[in-house]
Amino acid sequence: MGKQHFIWRKLSATKWEDAWQERLGWLGQRLIMVSLSGRKTTRIEAWQVTKKEADELIEEFGGQVRPMKPMTVKDLEPKPRPPLRIRGKLLVVSSEKERATARKKEPNTPCLYIQASMAFGTGEHATTATCLRILSDIAPTLPAGWDALDLGTGTGILAFAARIFGAKKVEATDFDATAVRVAKENAVVNSITGVVFKKSDVLQWTPKRTWPLVTANLFSPILIAAAPQITAAVAKGGALILSGILRIQADEVVAAFEAQGMKFQTIAKKGKWVTCLARR
Repeated sequence: MGKQHFIWRKLSATKWEDAWQERLGWLGQRLIMVSLSGRKTTRIEAWQVTKKEADELIEEFGGQVRPMKPMTVKDLEPKPRPPLRIRGKLLVVSSEKERATARKKEPNTPCLYIQASMAFGTGEHATTATCLRILSDIAPTLPAGWDALDLGTGTGILAFAARIFGAKKVEATDFDATAVRVAKENAVVNSITGVVFKKSDVLQWTPKRTWPLVTANLFSPILIAAAPQITAAVAKGGALILSGILRIQADEVVAAFEAQGMKFQTIAKKGKWVTCLARR
């Protein structure tokens, strides 16, 4: 019999939703926030938490906990999402069937297959999708033979897109060993070469060189704390794409990088999320 898991639940005023996103960001896709219709209240839920995690959540935030019913094979099946189109230059799909259809109908459009069940950036989230669009826009402006650094690579989607859009090679890192493994598997599934994946903590990292393009899709506190070393990794005149930023934290993130000499060209807002393009 597998380990018992639980659901933690708490009601909160909707105005504090962003704060909960920050406090419980470590839960990843296990965090679910439901706005209650006709009320200024949001239900905060943490799914698939262990007994230890449930006890810690209760101790720190209160709320209620109940056991989860055992999951079936059907529950674990990926839920399909509509294909994501990036400026007519890239198609991101979530199933083998969609990839086969894309190859047949749009043989000249590069297609990435990233399963919808993956939790580390599948393209449909506002942050990843906006990063992809900005990346497609600026790729033609980068110097010949450009290469890239992708911090917080997740599924590897930005690293793969950089290769598709012209990067000679890409170095991609993530703090999460599972993300690194998933990204390597995705590289094989998509026949992507020229990307080197490494497990690395950006807060403990010192760049040994610079890159014409750096992408960093990370939580705001990490971006702020690592602003000096992230900036140091950007070549003079190079581009930096920042994302994973909540609107309420955008000013702090921008200020942290401006203090390092970065000049912001684009601050794109979509829902509660912000994605930025800056130049050194």
